[in-house]
Amino acid sequence: MAEQKTATKATSQPKPMTIHTCYVVDIKSQLVTEKGEVTGSRRVDESLMRATRKVCLDALKFCAELFLKEWENLKGLQSLEMKSRCEVLIHTTKDSIAKYPEFDEKFPYMPSYTRRAIVADALGIVRSYKSNHKNWEALSPAERGAEPKMGFPTIYELTFYKQERRLNFSEGVMELKLYDGTKWDWYAFRINKSESEYIAKMSKTRKLLSPVVEKVKEKYRVRFCFEEKRQLVQNECPLKYRILVVDLGINAPASWSVLTADGTVHARGVIHLGRDEDRLNRRINRKRMYQQAGKKSKNIYRAITSANQQLSIDTAKAIMDTAVAYDVDCIVFEYLDFTGKKKGRKYRERIHMWRANDVQSRVELQAHRMGMRISRVCAWGTSKYAFDGSGTTNRRSVYHYEHGNKKYNYSVCKFQNGKIYNCDLNASYNIVARFFFREYEKLDGCPKLPPVPMRTLDTLLTLLYSSDEKAA
Repeated sequence: MAEQKTATKATSQPKPMTIHTCYVVDIKSQLVTEKGEVTGSRRVDESLMRATRKVCLDALKFCAELFLKEWENLKGLQSLEMKSRCEVLIHTTKDSIAKYPEFDEKFPYMPSYTRRAIVADALGIVRSYKSNHKNWEALSPAERGAEPKMGFPTIYELTFYKQERRLNFSEGVMELKLYDGTKWDWYAFRINKSESEYIAKMSKTRKLLSPVVEKVKEKYRVRFCFEEKRQLVQNECPLKYRILVVDLGINAPASWSVLTADGTVHARGVIHLGRDEDRLNRRINRKRMYQQAGKKSKNIYRAITSANQQLSIDTAKAIMDTAVAYDVDCIVFEYLDFTGKKKGRKYRERIHMWRANDVQSRVELQAHRMGMRISRVCAWGTSKYAFDGSGTTNRRSVYHYEHGNKKYNYSVCKFQNGKIYNCDLNASYNIVARFFFREYEKLDGCPKLPPVPMRTLDTLLTLLYSSDEKAA
């Protein structure tokens, strides 16, 4: 009986979450070898990469046309069986003879892993074409439009599987099997040694997937992808969560609060990154000076992008440090929609440069790696209404004069009852109230809550009252 309970408990556990991360490394040079010894280095041979991409793309088109002919015999098969049947159709082995030997004649000695990947891609193209064509035929002639065609990529992505790569991380050397126009052969490339050691360190704790070679701005680089599995916090009762709610802002990178379902605020704070913010503002002002003088410089725009990216990285790191310090179960953000016209003269440029989604994606990756969950709620009205239920807030009540002009302090707001409070902290309280109301609605026997448009008027005070009524 005990063994049966243990087995049932083990099978009832949810599946771990799969996390994918990527690390991009530049190819420094191509090594020149003679008789197995390195004699020098040169730039990456463009003709090698071009010929390899071309032969793979030609093979993809060839396979897709053949599979389209054989589709009536293939469409009833399972996915794995379909792939194996297609490979038998085009490739001759010692156990079988290909129905279409033209593939081996046209693409001799193609690596097996590359051939199987091309077969899988060709099947996907044919399956998509048949589905689109079926939907097109179902429409009336007046609604059909142009007949769909098979869509092929313009550039084939070079992916190197187990048999097509040799990675020597200790020396920073990577060997790839490429096509030179007549035959497939091994070619060695050098990458940064420190970066290769970092990749080797990451591959010890994560599964290294097949690297991809891509060309960006006339330079070649390798994209190493890793896969790892993590068990997240159980979501049987989210009302028991300790929540870290984060309000991303313009005046301050982020404001945060730690709350529970009864409305208790366990901790709160505002993240200020003075060094990063000053660096970004200084470079923005320099760009304006260039514009006023009628000058153009790519370096200053590159510096602004770099400073803005560093600000988002440090913001995400500060948020995760807070989440770990308070041992939270879930991090709640606003769902931010950046469509529409940006209003405001002073902050329009900062809003355009606001990397809120980048911060959320970075935090999401690190939170899942640590077993925490991520949730998002509607952002409308979180800053507009006071958390104490006193009504709407006024963000133009605190100001001072500079050279005879009013300068408003948009980081604070004034409630209807006269209280002055941090605007982002007020929004964070309303965000977490909105999260817990959404979870309350999922409970059995929960009283009917107002519809979502009216529920946006609820604040932290409403959550406190509902928690007291539940306890009573």
